[in-house]
Amino acid sequence: MAKALSYKEFMEYSLQHYNKGGDGYYECWDKQEFDNYVKQFGEITKSKALKMYRTLDSIARDRMCSW
Repeated sequence: MAKALSYKEFMEYSLQHYNKGGDGYYECWDKQEFDNYVKQFGEITKSKALKMYRTLDSIARDRMCSW
């Protein structure tokens, strides 16, 4: 089973993927936001984090292209 990321690990991983969707989490999430997400949707693994980054990056790119 994949290891769940702590808030600190998630922030570090988000920074590593800053230009690929991690920026939204790195810039906007605090510990409380992270804890609320985990409580509602379950633990975040690296694999899940990458999916979250891709989703956020896709939304941001769609918004830029819709002008």
